[in-house]
Amino acid sequence: MILKVLTFGTIALLVLLRLARTRFGSRLLGVPQRVLEIVFLVALLLAGVLAVVFEQWILVIVVVILLVITGVEELKRRSAKSAGPSGQRTGRARP
Repeated sequence: MILKVLTFGTIALLVLLRLARTRFGSRLLGVPQRVLEIVFLVALLLAGVLAVVFEQWILVIVVVILLVITGVEELKRRSAKSAGPSGQRTGRARP
């Protein structure tokens, strides 16, 4: 029973940390957004390890889903950063 409560509490905490990573959350908390991203990734790693140790498979699934979403967001951010201000990628011109 206690393990179930801790599992759902951890899921709620991870979701709250995920929401806090936004620009609004970082402004509201007064913490740089990069710091919140690092805290979120560390919390995901810790929750994932503990979920495997205690065999809480629902938490493992939530951690994996959040990691995939975070990875996709980072890839989108990097591809947008490499694109120029006009929305086209920088680099060689096409003939």
